Amino acid sequence: MKLITIINNHSEEGNLPRYYLKADTALLRNNDAFYIPDDVARVVAEPHIVVKVSRLAKCIGERFASRCIDGVMGGVTFTAKDRLDAARREGLPWDEAVGFDHSSALSLDTLQRDAMLAGATFYINGEERARITLDAMRFSPDKVLSHLSECMTLRIGDLVYLGSPAEFEVKAGDNYRLTIGDHTLLNFDIK
Repeated sequence: MKLITIINNHSEEGNLPRYYLKADTALLRNNDAFYIPDDVARVVAEPHIVVKVSRLAKCIGERFASRCIDGVMGGVTFTAKDRLDAARREGLPWDEAVGFDHSSALSLDTLQRDAMLAGATFYINGEERARITLDAMRFSPDKVLSHLSECMTLRIGDLVYLGSPAEFEVKAGDNYRLTIGDHTLLNFDIK
């Protein structure tokens, strides 16, 4: 299983979806708490709508890409900002900054594809902090999957984090909640 995170769906950077990959050990499941790594100075969180790939896809056209979406989930990615800044300065890969264990929270529940039309809402300590809507994304889920399938073969179970409109400083003691429509998909603490 691949974890693929789109990084420019809410920016003007590039004409095609840009992304990075993570190992499956980056998954944080079961609404388990996220523990801030001891050796990291600054961590940020980014909420996402996540699509789950339902079939093998290679060079699939955009108009057929919707057939490859099995369901929709909620997700939050965590980035060690100090390490990311250093990697960018030195022209190094981002793996250490974005791909550490448990750096991608993922909901247990999977909703039908159409659920993402309602958008997602991200809360910190009960306060709404971000709305994620398909209208605000530069690249539709179908465009993202079509492009990714030209770069690599997508397999059943691959997860695509569609991009976040904002990043938030991670603080111990906070509670994160993410909903899609009326469904609470994530509800976990930061420690």
